[in-house]
Amino acid sequence: MDKRSKSSSSQPSSEVHLKEWARPLQFLLTIGWYVALSLIIPVGIGYWLDSPRMFNKQPLFTLIGLGVGTVIAFFGLIKMLLRYQAEQEKLRENSENKKK
Repeated sequence: MDKRSKSSSSQPSSEVHLKEWARPLQFLLTIGWYVALSLIIPVGIGYWLDSPRMFNKQPLFTLIGLGVGTVIAFFGLIKMLLRYQAEQEKLRENSENKKK
């Protein structure tokens, strides 16, 4: 019976450890996809607009797309980081309150 109680009590701590590990990884993957897509989509649209079938202005719209994508990625990244920091502070406060 002691082995069962030990294994069941160790299971929640491993789940908590997994959650602590998975949350930052999920956040980093989200940031990576957000930055990649916010750069690729405007650059792709600019490249398409630069094609001979459209406006035929070789690097102009591609560079504009790169600038727009960079601005979108930067401000979105700042917004996500601030939101993540606020969530982490709430979690830290909740864990400190539970300890008391």
